Amino acid sequence: MIFISIGSLVGWLAISLLGFARFRDPRHQVLFSGSLIAVAVVTTFVVLHSASLGVFFFGIGATAALVRLTRAWRRLPAGRLK
Repeated sequence: MIFISIGSLVGWLAISLLGFARFRDPRHQVLFSGSLIAVAVVTTFVVLHSASLGVFFFGIGATAALVRLTRAWRRLPAGRLK
């Protein structure tokens, strides 16, 4: 049981810190933040089976990743996602 607690704490810390990662290239930022949000959503509904646990577990990191994702999406050059 202690390993599950430690694993949960490490996972929460990792997602929280990775959500604040910042890249100069908006394409890399969109890819990284989008992947982080996708992992959070899949983990929430497949592993945890509870939206409230997902919000508790991924709240800070996912919110920061969403903010970075929207800002990077606005800075993308139009029509050039390659």
